[in-house]
Amino acid sequence: MRTKVDTLLYLVLLVASVVGFCSCDDARTYDHYESIMMSGWERNDTASFTVPRQWEGYYSLELGIRATMKYPYKNISLIMEGKIIPDKKKAAYRTFQDTITCNIIDDNGRLVGKRGISNTEIMRFTTGLNINRGDSLYITVRHIMSREQLPGISDVGIKLTKIR
Repeated sequence: MRTKVDTLLYLVLLVASVVGFCSCDDARTYDHYESIMMSGWERNDTASFTVPRQWEGYYSLELGIRATMKYPYKNISLIMEGKIIPDKKKAAYRTFQDTITCNIIDDNGRLVGKRGISNTEIMRFTTGLNINRGDSLYITVRHIMSREQLPGISDVGIKLTKIR
């Protein structure tokens, strides 16, 4: 009876070790997309992201756009605004703002980026952030193109990755 228990214990430890060594080490801490209305992205529509509390470190913030061939321009201009909300009540908010231009369609009329079945995904590095332990983020993204309603953009997202 004792040898069966020992054998089972060794087998469980072996499986746990294999799973532990084979699991991936992904530094991504937040990756989320907001859907845009099929009729088009209106100028006054803002994609908002609430990033939960993070560990202390330096992070890379990327903007993701999913577009289709219905998009009428070669590139898109966006404004990303963010607020780092400290865990401590007395600490002040830190804010950032950036104007971002991304190519959507190349000179040959093809979608750029990582291609899917009916759309493409474009990732664009925006900024590096120094975050303290317990800080959270609130980020908004809106387009500043000349059209009031912008067809061809299906999703807008952000990805936060810990660098160190």
